[in-house]
Amino acid sequence: MNQVNFRLKEDEKNLLKIIAGLQGIPISQLAKQIVLKEIEPKRVDIAFRMLKEGRCGRKRAWQLSGLSYHEFMNEWSLRNAEEYIPDEVYEKSLNDALSLDLELFRKKS
Repeated sequence: MNQVNFRLKEDEKNLLKIIAGLQGIPISQLAKQIVLKEIEPKRVDIAFRMLKEGRCGRKRAWQLSGLSYHEFMNEWSLRNAEEYIPDEVYEKSLNDALSLDLELFRKKS
């Protein structure tokens, strides 16, 4: 687990303390719930924007979206999404494939 810290004004902290007390939970748990609730509806758009910009691949976008794989692929189809592969990655993959020594994989008779 990681920790996120931020500063609050005294009146903001008191408000959180009151709300958390009414719910019977610690302030930290209330803050976490509020942050995750705010992020949830934006996750899919963020994931597909990052995918389009080439900042992540399909698997990472799927994880960021929070959707099941089936839901993600449906969303992929609805958005006509494409995975952006930078030219450098494409060239490296091509060079790696072309430099394979296939003799190592051939069946010896």
